[in-house]
Amino acid sequence: MYKRFHGVDLHKRFATISTRNTSGKEINYISNCKKFKDFVNALNSEDLVIVESVNNSFFWADEIELKGAECIIIDPYKFKIISESWIKTDKRDSKSLSLALWVSTTSQEFSLPEIYKPKPVVRELRKLFSQYTILNKQIVQYKNIIQATLTEDSIVLDDDIKTKLLNPRHGLDIFHTLQISYSARICIIMNIYLLWNLFDQKEIIKREIYKVGEPLKKEMMLLITIKGVTAFLALAFLADVGDITRFKNVRQLNAYLGTAPTVKASGGKARIGSINRHSRKLSRRLFTQCVFHFANSSPELFGIYSDLKSRRGAGRARIAILRRLFIIMRSMLLTGEEFKYKNESLFTDKVYEYEREKNRMNHLAHTG
Repeated sequence: MYKRFHGVDLHKRFATISTRNTSGKEINYISNCKKFKDFVNALNSEDLVIVESVNNSFFWADEIELKGAECIIIDPYKFKIISESWIKTDKRDSKSLSLALWVSTTSQEFSLPEIYKPKPVVRELRKLFSQYTILNKQIVQYKNIIQATLTEDSIVLDDDIKTKLLNPRHGLDIFHTLQISYSARICIIMNIYLLWNLFDQKEIIKREIYKVGEPLKKEMMLLITIKGVTAFLALAFLADVGDITRFKNVRQLNAYLGTAPTVKASGGKARIGSINRHSRKLSRRLFTQCVFHFANSSPELFGIYSDLKSRRGAGRARIAILRRLFIIMRSMLLTGEEFKYKNESLFTDKVYEYEREKNRMNHLAHTG
């Protein structure tokens, strides 16, 4: 039974805290708590804490729960007591949070808009995949800079020559054959070296993802029985969805991953629009690059892809395949069954590649 209800408004260097008792009366208010760690250390199983979702909320939620207390993380945009306030101040926020926590717990008059708190391994994977995404964006930027510099000197390279120029093995050989100005040579060689460094960092991140994702190996090995789904893609999907059981149906899962179409209904009429892009993008972005492999993984998927591509275009066909693929992956995780059309040879190759990268990562860890 909880005896104290704490509303905490977290900031970078301090926190504002409002505490109420079982009667809903505010018994303590701290306007500028700079030693939040001391506050957390004093908590126990009789304390219930509510915080808004901010950058460090998951960290403090873990610390609070280690002390035996319970912590609820809420979506500030859906929290009506705050979002509908005319005046928003730190004092008002913390008091509103503690009041809402007390009312919701004692009277059940309304539900708090809690957000999903992923397991530590999922949060760690999401950090690494975010860095991986940043590296990919930087790689694209440097490639565009090199292309723009060549264009300024009216140099148009064939695709295979351009690929070799950006490759560390052949890049310098191709670079020395370019007939460009001195300043262009300086700019290109500088950007090429930066690009190659990003390639190296990208490989390091991939190996670290395998290392951090080791606790999810059982689920990962299940998902890679699908043609086209590598260990890397499987871990990306697991990092995106977290606990698969929290999705009550396939519509919720696809809406969360941004592959479900938006629906606008008014006056008895409904219009189906494009996909919802205000969602998690990692799985959709990575899996889109391998859609054709997924379409060839089973006669059913290939039939869907071919039919939609001819009738509605390649774009809609890709999204349809991703939607169907994510449904299959959800079912596999819930039932523990392998993919119906598993290719043993491809599966063995993917396992070998995964183990090789993992061993290489362990070797670097011991020598570095």
